[in-house]
Amino acid sequence: MSGVKIFTKAVIDAKPWTRDPLVVRKPWSEREYALEEHGGGQNLCFAIMWDNGVVKPHPPLRRAMEMTKEALEAAGHNVIDWEPHRHLEIYKNAETIFVADGGHDYREQCALSGEPVIETMVPPNDAYPSQLSEPFVKTLVGEASHLSAYDLWQLHKEKRELRKSHHDHWERTVSRTGTGRPVDAIISPAVAYTAVPHGMNTDSFYTTLCNAMDYTTSVFPVTFVDAALDKPQPPHEFYNHEDEAIFNLCAPRFK
Repeated sequence: MSGVKIFTKAVIDAKPWTRDPLVVRKPWSEREYALEEHGGGQNLCFAIMWDNGVVKPHPPLRRAMEMTKEALEAAGHNVIDWEPHRHLEIYKNAETIFVADGGHDYREQCALSGEPVIETMVPPNDAYPSQLSEPFVKTLVGEASHLSAYDLWQLHKEKRELRKSHHDHWERTVSRTGTGRPVDAIISPAVAYTAVPHGMNTDSFYTTLCNAMDYTTSVFPVTFVDAALDKPQPPHEFYNHEDEAIFNLCAPRFK
């Protein structure tokens, strides 16, 4: 965490707003860093998103969150469950914006190298046996196509409405925190799985949520996979075909 502070403070102290008109003028505030508006960092309330309702995390991720909860409670903080809000709508909106140019910009930039694109997010035909016929996000978004400026702006209008809705959902947690404030932060996995076979890194919504909602976020290591502790769980009611494929990806690794 100290490294995050050093880096962030160095960027802000360089006064980037004097170089970029899009940067908000906001000098470093030691009072804000000390969580002045969050009880001075004492008796905070965190919400854990155990599951985003799109892909259920593998057992090692669940155990890491349980360890985090125990450590926070031992330090005197409160921990509640985060209730996902309009996640599929947010996911579809964000990913549709990401591919609004049909991939034209990516191809133009990659072509400058004269090298082929490495499509590591797409499983090859001889990939791991539990490969997906297609990632769930493709089911939501469909084939990438070049949208008109008008259609893209409609997506951005929808994004603003979703941000407001998610913001209000966050604010309403004040009724459950016991601090007089909404939850101070949300904790979740960065991704639903640990290391996966080449071509199977298909799910990104745990982090895409932060991109779409424009939340400040960081990732911290907690523990390591342990075959003795991280036993496969029985099948659950799968949210979609990718949730099922990712569940099956985990199970054989611990047998």
